[in-house]
Amino acid sequence: MKEAKEAFSFVYGGEKSEDLLAGWERDEHSLTFREPGDGLEVRCERRTFHDPSATDWVLWFTNRGPSESRILEAVLPLDMALDVPAGDVMLHRAYGSTATVTDFIPVDEALEPGGTVESAPNGGRSSDGVLPFFNMAWAGDPAGGLAWAIGWSGQWSQRVRRDEGGAVRIEAGQQTFRTKLLPGETVRTPRILLVPWRGLDRMRGHNLLRRVILAHYAPRLDGEVVMPPVSQNMWFLCGEGNETTEENQLERMRAMPDLGVEVEWLDAGWFEGGWPNGVGSWVPKTDHFPRGLKPLGDEAHKLGLKFLVWFEPERVHAESRIGKEHPEFVLGWEKEKSGNGLFNLGDPAAREWLTDHLSGCIADGGIDIYRTDFNIAPLPFWEGADEPDRRGITENRYVTGLYAMWDELRRRHPRLVFDNCASGGRRIDLEMMTRSYAISRSDSVCSGGYTAAWDQAQTAGLCLYVPLNATLATCGIPSLCNKKPSNVALDPYGLRSTATSGLGICQDTFAAGTPTDVFKKIIEEVKSLRPYYTGDFYPLTPINTNPDAWCAWQFDRPDLESGFAMCFRRPESEEACLTLALRGVDPNAKYEVSLSEMGESRSVSGEELAGLTVEIPEAPGSMLVRYRKAKG
Repeated sequence: MKEAKEAFSFVYGGEKSEDLLAGWERDEHSLTFREPGDGLEVRCERRTFHDPSATDWVLWFTNRGPSESRILEAVLPLDMALDVPAGDVMLHRAYGSTATVTDFIPVDEALEPGGTVESAPNGGRSSDGVLPFFNMAWAGDPAGGLAWAIGWSGQWSQRVRRDEGGAVRIEAGQQTFRTKLLPGETVRTPRILLVPWRGLDRMRGHNLLRRVILAHYAPRLDGEVVMPPVSQNMWFLCGEGNETTEENQLERMRAMPDLGVEVEWLDAGWFEGGWPNGVGSWVPKTDHFPRGLKPLGDEAHKLGLKFLVWFEPERVHAESRIGKEHPEFVLGWEKEKSGNGLFNLGDPAAREWLTDHLSGCIADGGIDIYRTDFNIAPLPFWEGADEPDRRGITENRYVTGLYAMWDELRRRHPRLVFDNCASGGRRIDLEMMTRSYAISRSDSVCSGGYTAAWDQAQTAGLCLYVPLNATLATCGIPSLCNKKPSNVALDPYGLRSTATSGLGICQDTFAAGTPTDVFKKIIEEVKSLRPYYTGDFYPLTPINTNPDAWCAWQFDRPDLESGFAMCFRRPESEEACLTLALRGVDPNAKYEVSLSEMGESRSVSGEELAGLTVEIPEAPGSMLVRYRKAKG
């Protein structure tokens, strides 16, 4: 694989960067290019990782002159030509979240000579409709590929095209950006991560990308990767959050430790005005929480729990406190200021005010996990605020301001953890993954037609690129669309379909007939399997939601010489058995294997383990297979 010397490009004053940069001053140490005189400065902030090998960069443009710059446009932080070997080229990607059956389903496309694949999210949230993670594989000699990720929590776009000679070009950046820069003004590009790999197995590319993300991007506390927790919230059971009170939250919280829950989750509705029209009033309802949120945080900590609280600071309703007291901070309202506006994080004064306010909420409530939602498409607000010769600048300053606010909150509260929702998984990208996890990766769990197979497919599809994610167990909970109970049962099959390294419980575990023994069993299982989610991932069956199929996946820790496979026989499957081709095992070694539902443990060779047959007599049904290399 050969690539261009500079893997980025731009157009400045109508001239292409490849022509301009040859005559500009260049600082090799800092990777900075400067226009002669007081003009534009371009800085490439680049990092190189080893074991596995990867490269990451972001571009910064600064106007060092005393007057407005010329027009900067066509900015592509990723503009790379790859001279790939002759033969087949496959582009692997995935749908993003739209709260439908397709969420995170893989898309595998042959890139033919002359072919082009274009990608962009819907409406300004980075994984709304398409996931900004990719893996390209070629079978020619030498075989290999390139995995990559885009870090931009806004409206990115990408084009991958193969010319008639077979070479591949990848172009990606902020979708709309054509602006002059004011004196002293700085803008940045999306972040780019490239992970090259070799061989015929495209899963190597996926797993190297996962390893890089876990080693260099995933948030940590005390040196350990922060894992999605086992949490419980009453949103579905308390009038969509509007009926939560200090009393009912304390009562239910006190039962959580016995169940194995780790986090008390206070979702939307606790604030003045309630859900949904109270957004922008980040003050507890005085009649429901007369002492504020502090009693909840204190009790959670006394019980050994973490305290999670929901916010949606970027959406502002006209009747909220911010809407009435600080309308100057809000984008997009009509003159009558009705409905929702967008809090302008690109305005330093507005961002400073909001940062201070949220920081106070976090401190006053003893909040451990700051859950941020984002239920509107921001792109129309950004575009509406742009001037003709400043297209894309509102988005650029907004996204940069979002990162600045989160980073400042973490600086003030070093042990704070961020949970990233955005209508369920619609803002998952490299920059967000650096700062947060997503414990409700899709709102499809609240949609009509939702089945356990949707959860299974989401885990398998998303884990190809995003190591840490979780979702809600809405088994038996009425959907928001049709208000009918979910057809997913509260049994090991349903809960295992939901579980990853974390689990979000939405059920009333106080209710008569609730199978608390099943919850306890699955929660114990989740915690015991948690270390393996930081290992390598392998889908063992095609990733789909077909009701007559099996679904199975494997997580393997080479350093621990152990792992597990989770298997599901779906309700209409006529096959009672599935042979698993387990990966990462030594054919010459002995392994201890246990099959959960059969209650048996036995010793097998690695060769047998690589062709292990699992039987699930009933449909639907599930089976957990654990394995560990025998000592000696």
